[in-house]
Amino acid sequence: MIKIMAVDDEEAVLKLFSNFLQREGYQVLTASSGAEAIQRIREKPHIVLLDIMMPDLHGLKVLDKIKELSPSTEVIMVTGLDEHAVGVESMKRGAFEFVTKPVDFNHLKFLLDFLAAKIEAEQST
Repeated sequence: MIKIMAVDDEEAVLKLFSNFLQREGYQVLTASSGAEAIQRIREKPHIVLLDIMMPDLHGLKVLDKIKELSPSTEVIMVTGLDEHAVGVESMKRGAFEFVTKPVDFNHLKFLLDFLAAKIEAEQST
């Protein structure tokens, strides 16, 4: 089963992601800060949904650390509309994609289904 970690400092957003991911059949981990996300990367999520703007650590620093500790973990950055340039920068640093808030869950489902199929194909070879 594909394990996804959602990272956001807003409890309501984290709950929204968690409920969506569970309905889609994924195993879900959550983290409410960048520091917690870095700690939980040891639980080996296949995919991380990572908010860029968090009070403790900027999402780009968290992305860099995730890629250092677990290079195969796929990361989708979640950004506010005014952070488009940061979203592009995150892709240069190894993120798979970025999505803007409010999140289009149909688009997110497409991205997650694509990554899940890719991960499952890699695991079966």
